[in-house]
Amino acid sequence: MNDYIAEFRALLGQLSEDERAEAVDFYQEYLQDGGFETYDDCVRELGTPHQLARKVLADYSIRTMEAPSGNQTRGSKPKNDVKTIWLIILAIVSTPVTIPLALGLAGLFVAAIAVVGSLIVAVIAVFVAIITLGVVGLVVGLGTIFTSFWSGIFYLGIALIVAGLLVMLFPAFKWLINELIRGITLFSKWIYNKIVPKNRAEQNRKGDQQ
Repeated sequence: MNDYIAEFRALLGQLSEDERAEAVDFYQEYLQDGGFETYDDCVRELGTPHQLARKVLADYSIRTMEAPSGNQTRGSKPKNDVKTIWLIILAIVSTPVTIPLALGLAGLFVAAIAVVGSLIVAVIAVFVAIITLGVVGLVVGLGTIFTSFWSGIFYLGIALIVAGLLVMLFPAFKWLINELIRGITLFSKWIYNKIVPKNRAEQNRKGDQQ
């Protein structure tokens, strides 16, 4: 059991010291009370240390997402959402999925990730295209203004229009990307709760709290 717990603890590096201690103490106490003494006994009960660690990391990330976000800056929110999505993906991948419904939900999850990812790439591509148009207009305008004044003014005007569009559209692009990420995060959480079952340790804790 000690080897199992040590390996489990080493895989929780993304958690804070208090969170890591809480998770390790909980599962160590559960294994001790249940008489699971060998490494194989622990694996049969809770899965491998990697599987358990990925589940715990996903659970803590979801808990952080649901907590009041007064201590999070606006800029850190999308980054934390992307981290949550990644941890949920790892937890789902490490979970043996055999139920047809769960397999269907897993496929739906992958499809949703692909669609939202494509939308984000498309939004970024449009933004980059607008920037490219502005840069081309600026370069061509500066290059021709001394040989063909009005042509140079025309291209510089295009560059100024593009700059204005960027100023106006950047907040909208940023908001759209953040909302897409937020939406897939919430969907990921829903899929995770449907696919990844609670282990018996969590079920016992829930029963004790009731």
